[in-house]
Amino acid sequence: MVTNYTWKEEYNTGVKFIDEQHKYFLNIIRDLKAYLDEGVCMESASRIFFSLVHYAEHYLIQEEIYLKDYHFPSTSEHKELHAAFIKRVIQFKTDYQRDIEHTCQTMMEYLTGWFDNHILKYDKEAIVYLKGKGL
Repeated sequence: MVTNYTWKEEYNTGVKFIDEQHKYFLNIIRDLKAYLDEGVCMESASRIFFSLVHYAEHYLIQEEIYLKDYHFPSTSEHKELHAAFIKRVIQFKTDYQRDIEHTCQTMMEYLTGWFDNHILKYDKEAIVYLKGKGL
């Protein structure tokens, strides 16, 4: 479980674009944690949403293209998880706009869960497959 929000050597996959994607996402978590600690999350959340949109548009789509191009057997399932992630981020933005209490904290819990469960565990299966295909 990610606790200090800094990149660790054990997170390296050996696939450059995936490691860059994971580092970028960890930076989002670190920024959100800092905003929460400083009590300025609601004032600064737009930066988090911008970063999450960038992550989805650039990294998740790139990952899906690689999975499709290399015929990863669970590509459709992986894409569904990404779509659920994007849907959840949109819901956070809606909650934020409605000034729903604890939106930032709930988002923090969700993003750290995504890092722990999707990035550190689920993506590993895809990484092993891609490496086996020569990526």
